[in-house]
This record gives sequence, structure tokens and C-alpha cells, in this order.
Amino acid sequence: RHAALTERAETRLAEAARTLAEAQEAARHGQEDAEARAAELLAEARVREERIVRETERVLREHEEAREEVQAHMAHVRSSLAALTGRVTAGAED
Repeated sequence: RHAALTERAETRLAEAARTLAEAQEAARHGQEDAEARAAELLAEARVREERIVRETERVLREHEEAREEVQAHMAHVRSSLAALTGRVTAGAED
């Protein structure tokens, strides 16, 4: 009887060891898949970040150019007003 119980226990132990090995292998695969997906997401995020940075820089350049044009126009208007009225307007000396 002792031998039969020992054999049964060893069989169950072997089954448990196989189940554990399968679970560990599945966990490893799951971890590898998760790491690969994370790397993909990070790469996509970096590409999006670069695109947003370029777009932001473009918009800032356009706004700076527009600001400079408006300032030049305002300086011209001040100068014209000063010439017409014979007075120096605030900011005309800029």
C-alpha cells in the first residue's frame, strides 16, 4: 500500500511539475508579448511626438512672422500718423 501511495504521489507531483512548467512558459510568452507591444507603443509615441514638435515649431514660426508683419505695419502707421499730424506718437521712436 505504501508503494502504491508513493507512486500516486509521485505521479501527481510530476503532473504538478508539468503544469507549473507550462504556466511558467505561458507567463514568459505573455511577458515577451507585453514587452514587444510596449516597444511598439513607445515607438509610435515617439513618432507622434516628433510630428507634434515639428508642427508646433512650424506654427510658432508662422505666428512669429505674422507678429513681425503686424509690428512693421503698426510702425508704418505710426510713422504715417506722425508725418500727417506733425506729432511723435508713442512707440514711433522704436
